[in-house]
Amino acid sequence: MLSRILEKALRRSSALDTESLCIIAGSKCFHLRADIHILDHDGNLVDASCIALSTALQHYRRPDVAIEGDQVKVFSPRERDPVPLTMLHHPLCVTFSYFDGGSIAILDATLAEEQVREGEVVITLNRQGEICQIAKYGGEPVDALAMIGWTKMAFVKVQAFTKMIQETLSRDAVKRDVGGLIAELRAENAR
Repeated sequence: MLSRILEKALRRSSALDTESLCIIAGSKCFHLRADIHILDHDGNLVDASCIALSTALQHYRRPDVAIEGDQVKVFSPRERDPVPLTMLHHPLCVTFSYFDGGSIAILDATLAEEQVREGEVVITLNRQGEICQIAKYGGEPVDALAMIGWTKMAFVKVQAFTKMIQETLSRDAVKRDVGGLIAELRAENAR
């Protein structure tokens, strides 16, 4: 179930521009594979995995390439800076565990809460508020008005998650660029 939800969230929603992975049309392209290894969890596995996958895709840099005829030269990171993936949007999952026919909903449920819930609804949105998927696997029926309210709450959570991811990626980029372009552009002299 986890892999299916993540596939729908990222691949089927066209979050990643697959054309940017093409090297030579019809014959050569980059292949991406994301493995998520779960060491331990106490609930809310879908949301945590989606955040990890989305962050990893935004963080990943593929090698730059040059094409001369049918020959492809793949450059090492020392020869040319790697190229970030082209992401069209960044979908994130928010899972609601519900009780009492949907009148009580919990975000970020623990494993114990997940084991006694009546059902779950996974809402995947991007930071623009576009719904990428709504998944409900079994469980008791949910009132439509409750679902609308949950979607609004999910949007607020997605905006907070997106901000957290962007801040983390920015801090990491600054850490990694020590001695790089930032060092070259500094105002002080090394004298």
